[in-house]
Amino acid sequence: MKTAGVVLAGGKSSRFGKPKMFESHEGKAFYEHSLDALKVNQLSPLVISTNHELVHRFEREDVRLIVEEESNSYQGPLYAIHNVISKMDDTEWFFILSCDIPYVTAEFVKEMVSFAEESEADAVVPVQGGRIQPLMALYHKKTETNFEKMLAADDHKLVHLLNDLHVLTIPFAEDDPAFININTATDWNNDY
Repeated sequence: MKTAGVVLAGGKSSRFGKPKMFESHEGKAFYEHSLDALKVNQLSPLVISTNHELVHRFEREDVRLIVEEESNSYQGPLYAIHNVISKMDDTEWFFILSCDIPYVTAEFVKEMVSFAEESEADAVVPVQGGRIQPLMALYHKKTETNFEKMLAADDHKLVHLLNDLHVLTIPFAEDDPAFININTATDWNNDY
């Protein structure tokens, strides 16, 4: 089973006030925590999905950078995931992680991959405390046409995409720190 490890790092970080993927935790940029959790599990290739403005800021040589097409408006994660899937024909699964989850662990990635290996599902998605987490999930290559259909309908909501797929959901505890998502600088400075 060939599984790519993909970090989404092309967002606007409008609530954070600056590109949060480069904020530091334990000596590493946020995005590197996601990347390293994928790398420890030997997912290959490792991919960073980003935009033209940020691409020059990534310093890792062990990744493939996939740059989103230039657009007048922000396209969002559904577009970014499709952009990666459509450019990689030799990959079966795509493990997607956002760039702003500095507490994600290699153990979380390993557990999720083990479910995908045994599944006939289109997507394997964690549910934490009853809340679905589509940016910490695996998507099969066969979902490419589903992504295309959503984009053609100008619907960019991942939860709507999931309604159209055979999804295996994996429950996680509400207090699992792997899911801590940093949205604002105030959150980061005050709470973590």
